[in-house]
Amino acid sequence: MDNNLGCEEEFILLDLDDCLCDIPPNAPFVLSGLDTQSPTLLIGDSIKLIGEYQETVGTCYLFSETKCDISGKFSKEVNPLGSLQKVIKFTALTEDQSKAELFSNL
Repeated sequence: MDNNLGCEEEFILLDLDDCLCDIPPNAPFVLSGLDTQSPTLLIGDSIKLIGEYQETVGTCYLFSETKCDISGKFSKEVNPLGSLQKVIKFTALTEDQSKAELFSNL
């Protein structure tokens, strides 16, 4: 039996442009609260970001890029992955926001 019956994939772009923090490559991360108005992204042990959903203007399309060998020449092949209608714009969580979040969870 197909467990994905009736399920749809939804792609969401994580916008980190406003985050003025140095994110190390291959840092572990936890993305939580996708079903809330303010999802959070924890990167490593020290970077905590809070997000806000924004609708895209139009549709954004996602593609994957792979290298392929055609007749001894290397080229790139681009394949469509899907489209998205939502963006989560992240900003650094301030100390005041962290305290407010702590008290709201009590």
